Amino acid sequence: LSTKTARIKAVMDEPEARGSASADVPGHDLSFQGVRFGYGDEEVLHGVSFVAREGEVTALVGPSGSGKSTCAQLAAKFWEPDSGRVLCSGKDIAEFSEESWLAHVSIVFQDVVLFDDTVANNIRIGREGASDEEVAEAARAAHCLERLPQGFDTVLGENGASLSGGERQRLSIARALLKDAPVVLLDEATASLDPENETLIQRAVGTLCAGKTVIVIA
Repeated sequence: LSTKTARIKAVMDEPEARGSASADVPGHDLSFQGVRFGYGDEEVLHGVSFVAREGEVTALVGPSGSGKSTCAQLAAKFWEPDSGRVLCSGKDIAEFSEESWLAHVSIVFQDVVLFDDTVANNIRIGREGASDEEVAEAARAAHCLERLPQGFDTVLGENGASLSGGERQRLSIARALLKDAPVVLLDEATASLDPENETLIQRAVGTLCAGKTVIVIA
């Protein structure tokens, strides 16, 4: 009981999101300006500044623990900087509502979250209301149906427990392809893929990223 109570208290102590404005931006250049961020007392980002321009790929490369994934999560507005700002087309994304900003962002992270539902519905999370053919096209581009016994109707189980790491990543890429958002965040997007399929997925990622603001972590 004490563990559950501590967890509830920790959640209640988290700061509330303060953004409420609509993410109405004319372009999608992302700019980090003197961003500092830490987990508890451990600062991970120490005044980071860079610009990720629309139509270009910006690569963040460095050793494990250097803050690359933290940059991507700040760009997605999962957290807000302790100091400094993240801007999109000159506007501070901290002022945007989470729902409004995330409509502009496609994410393929290492840790893929899947639901106890069909393959089709897991992909359709990328864009609610997408047609069956649009879902099928995204799945084909991401090569994510090769061994699933009932194709789009295959139920994945809790968090896709029956899938390999590569299959989970391919479903995540299919979601992002379907969403087709102008900002793309790729955190080790092909890390779990076998060599046989990696070239095909690289092509799908190339299609996903064309003309967009892309942050790639490697």
